Amino acid sequence: MYNQQKLLKFRKQKDEAWKEDAQSPLAEEQKRSFKGLNYFPPNPDFSFELELNKNIPGVGERVVIKTTGGDEQVYLRAGRVKFNVEGKEVEALVFEDPEQEQFQYYLLFRDQTTGKETYENGRMLQIPKKGDKLVIDFNYAYNPYSSYNNNWDCPITPQENILPLAIQAGEKIFKNL
Repeated sequence: MYNQQKLLKFRKQKDEAWKEDAQSPLAEEQKRSFKGLNYFPPNPDFSFELELNKNIPGVGERVVIKTTGGDEQVYLRAGRVKFNVEGKEVEALVFEDPEQEQFQYYLLFRDQTTGKETYENGRMLQIPKKGDKLVIDFNYAYNPYSSYNNNWDCPITPQENILPLAIQAGEKIFKNL
């Protein structure tokens, strides 16, 4: 589960790749001054091993999610997870991409940091499909590419995944200093 050394190595490799890689979401002008992404400090309290509850209404159904560019993306409702943060039980919907190989789930969310410390349209997590439990580590939460520049069209968090608390883990607002 939570491994701070692995997380810090991941962040360093991501920053290096985004500065150099042709597939980076950053524009060439942004890459020239890029010093790294802005993150919350690592926090083991935001890492969970959870069961995916598939016994909810609408599992497997298509969900249309608006995007930052005014388009729509289609996901499948995969189920719901419940977790506890600072004594509060929280629920969130987990999605699958119907057009991609099904080796991971997606969690799109907004929380009390959204628009202040984190991107205004929410953040995302990719959750590997491994075994009966999902490892959901918000330290890996990231901004969709649309947060870096206007070249990207990304999903906007659905209403059901607006969390009533602060998830102070993962990426913060992009600031290219």
